[in-house]
Amino acid sequence: MLEGRERALATVDLAAVGHNVRHLASLLPRAGALCAVVKANGYGHGALPVARAALRAGATWLGVATAAEAEELREAAIEAPMLVFGPLTGDELRRAAKAQAEVVVWSEAMLREALRLQVRLHVKYDTGMGRLGVGARGGSLCDAASRARCLSGLMTHFATADEEDDSFFRLQLRRFSDLAAKVKKTFPDTICHAANSAATLREPAAHFDLVRAGIAVYGLSPFHDDPAGHDLRPVMRLASYLADVREVAAGDSVGYGRTFRAEEPARIGIVPIGYADGIARALSNRGEVLIGGRRCPVSGTISMDQLTVLLPGDHGAPGDEVVFIGESGGERVLAEEVARLLGTINYEITCGVGSRVVRRFTGGVTLV
Repeated sequence: MLEGRERALATVDLAAVGHNVRHLASLLPRAGALCAVVKANGYGHGALPVARAALRAGATWLGVATAAEAEELREAAIEAPMLVFGPLTGDELRRAAKAQAEVVVWSEAMLREALRLQVRLHVKYDTGMGRLGVGARGGSLCDAASRARCLSGLMTHFATADEEDDSFFRLQLRRFSDLAAKVKKTFPDTICHAANSAATLREPAAHFDLVRAGIAVYGLSPFHDDPAGHDLRPVMRLASYLADVREVAAGDSVGYGRTFRAEEPARIGIVPIGYADGIARALSNRGEVLIGGRRCPVSGTISMDQLTVLLPGDHGAPGDEVVFIGESGGERVLAEEVARLLGTINYEITCGVGSRVVRRFTGGVTLV
């Protein structure tokens, strides 16, 4: 039996969180503020430790999607201003208010309920995202919230800030800038904010009073390329180990469906991690892992709890580390690479890391 080896381990580098937050903050105007988005359990990294690391590095706001996420942070004695982005039922709105979180509104009905609870509000202006948001009535919602002394902010969300063609991004930015200028003239203390990670990195004109950085806080590129090109440091490293190594003969198959059949005698490594842990089944016979700094192909169908890899020559032995995301021996696999293989985005890769994967936090910020 192997002692001290986690079956599936996500190492979360909180020092990297600090670096990313400081870098993003350095791009902002002197009076600009940064909201670190820690929804979805910190994009799979762990909301509470990431929130603490981000605040320590200079973030002044935290962004979440649900009332329950706000409650979790407040119960851990985090006192920073907090904004709940998502739609809320009546009960959830009351819970958000009790947690002293600010909320996003986009309709008269939600505005009335929020005003009744005296919750601080951010009016969401739909400049083209086409989801939740108010259109031409944005100014009137701001006026009603201000009269009730509940107006805190005016916001929008970009649909294409991560795309090379910036024509629609520019259109959204102009629309928001026009309304923001009018609102600021009447209500000068309103916090105007629009930029996600991509807009924060690409366009100073989108920074306004506050930026909402999510994916870049975790050292992942919002443009789906190498994060290092944007001075971002990946925060998560996902690894397991070789539980066993077995030899197969030419013609032998491995795993469900016999999707891998050895063309010649081969060595197969068995790894105790699977799609229940976030290693997508679609990576079967397509993905690669790192073992001792060498790339080894996933060979065979990925199971719920196990997968198999083809070991080159005599490389690899029971107990050796197997890296799915991160660096090993000077070689690396980025979440962006895995996302391209799956036809998705890096957000989904880290958000998909399962709850039974152990998170180990390094970098000096702890849970207590």
